Amino acid sequence: MEKPRAASPAREATRPSTALSKAVRRRAAAVSEKLAARGLGAFVWRKKLDRDLSRGLLPDIVSLRSERRRCLARRKEAARINASASSRRSSPPPPIPAAAVARAEEEAKEAAFLLEQSRIRAEIRFGEGRPKRIDMLVESLRGTRRCALAAFRGASVGELTELGEEIAAQADLDKANGPFWEAAKVMCDAEILKAAGTDRHDHRFLHSEVAADVKSVVEGKNLEELDAMQQAVAAQIAAGEDKIVEQLQEVSELIRVEKAKKLLAQNYSTCAEDAPPSFDDKADDERERQDGIADADEEGSEPLRPVALPVAQASPAGREWSKPRYVARVRTGYEWSKYNRVHYDHDHPPPKIVKGYKFVLYYPDLAGAKPPQLAVEEDGESGETCIVRFHAGWPYEDVAFRIANREWERSRKTGFRCTFERGILHLNFNFKRFFYKR
Repeated sequence: MEKPRAASPAREATRPSTALSKAVRRRAAAVSEKLAARGLGAFVWRKKLDRDLSRGLLPDIVSLRSERRRCLARRKEAARINASASSRRSSPPPPIPAAAVARAEEEAKEAAFLLEQSRIRAEIRFGEGRPKRIDMLVESLRGTRRCALAAFRGASVGELTELGEEIAAQADLDKANGPFWEAAKVMCDAEILKAAGTDRHDHRFLHSEVAADVKSVVEGKNLEELDAMQQAVAAQIAAGEDKIVEQLQEVSELIRVEKAKKLLAQNYSTCAEDAPPSFDDKADDERERQDGIADADEEGSEPLRPVALPVAQASPAGREWSKPRYVARVRTGYEWSKYNRVHYDHDHPPPKIVKGYKFVLYYPDLAGAKPPQLAVEEDGESGETCIVRFHAGWPYEDVAFRIANREWERSRKTGFRCTFERGILHLNFNFKRFFYKR
């Protein structure tokens, strides 16, 4: 004879009568009240009771003992979860991986290196009497020549556009001086609109006479007063008065430009306004194409000259090709093998050998686009050297360098890096070392 099955908490039964349904509801309510009196409290889901009863199922809340056991289990589970969450909050954060720390340190060193190169280039060009507009801002930030506002005077739209790109590149590298570069970018954008004859503050939402009055008011304020005015205008804009919100936005933009001008004028401009520097961008570009970017000497490295390439093909729309700016260095050093340790010493070292190369190329117009291509080509009949070519396509010419024809180390642990981020291409590699045994 088959054993009877154990009854489940919600067992199937015939459809109960009305009297049984009422009795179940009363019993559930009584169980809930008794548990509440003991500080446990049980929620009675009346709609679920009605649904179960309509399907012929007897709910299990009618048992005081079983419901009390479930309430205690739920309370214990909640206490365990709260204790676990509290321990997680009080525990220290997980340590940052060593690889991430090393990567951050490497990027910080790279940014510091590039900033130092920009300062050196600015100082060299000033000394030779051929400063660029970005050099005025770099030197003003250093405090050697405070002529920040002079960098924007008399510039064409093309010059200001190029200056805006260079300011953005400097801002990405120099996070510590963010307010200065932000003010310079605001001034550059305003000067571009003025030079193009499309000043968005004129004859759009503000009447010309009203705009002139606003300009006269903000020009007579200092930085603290301009901050207070900007906060008041922002509060009015947040109020959402549709009829004047566009006008308030233009007033806020006028205040923003004046704040940037005041910041640069008070802290970074002491030069006479009637004596702007002479900018010779074309001569500077030609000098950089011939000599490469000025680079500081570092121990064990030397600058690398580019290889002459055929003239680029005809450019679209009659525009000219431009050569990307670059930093190219060859790393050299001594190889202290067993033979060299026997035959040489530190007073009479062995000949230097090439250990690796470092390339940094700037493609600001390609930021966020397809990265440039890298190719290693044969150097004629010479097997000792090869040509590494960087190809980005329009509007940049190809750049090539002659390097030693040896096998590269392609492990990150040995310093290999090949990345393209924010319009900057980095290629850094060392050569493999081979140890021979008898």
